[in-house]
Amino acid sequence: MRTERDKKGEVGFRKPPRSKQFKKGSSGNPRGRPPRASQDADILALLRSALNEEVSVTENGERKKITKAEAMAKQLVNKGAAGDARAIHMLLAALRSIEERLDSAAGERAEETAIQMHMLERLTIEERLQLRRLIAKAQGEPAESEADSEETVAPSAAEDEKQIAR
Repeated sequence: MRTERDKKGEVGFRKPPRSKQFKKGSSGNPRGRPPRASQDADILALLRSALNEEVSVTENGERKKITKAEAMAKQLVNKGAAGDARAIHMLLAALRSIEERLDSAAGERAEETAIQMHMLERLTIEERLQLRRLIAKAQGEPAESEADSEETVAPSAAEDEKQIAR
């Protein structure tokens, strides 16, 4: 079935027949773009496996097998000790980065501990007794008598009352 356009000869370079053109409202690529392969994860896995490969090294007259990552670290430290400025700079930058990560993790733990301590301070005596029983039960310790547990809880409750009065 030929259309008027086809009959007039308007078919040719950059003028496809109407039957071959995209229909209105439909995409020229109905399946969409193919998913991109995660090259970053592949490269990271390759690097990790390469760094974990073992190599033979002679150290102090003895042959040892260490990973390539260990060998690189030793070489970097040795160059830094020999006075190589670039190696020293790289070592110090790596140490700062590791310290920052450790400090941020320690800060998060300290904040979490402070929140938990604040929550514990707000417990009533009965709630504290119940919490201690649950902890003892979870740890497999024998249950305390109520008189013993009241004696251990009472001083902290008295301190709480003093703080509230202030």
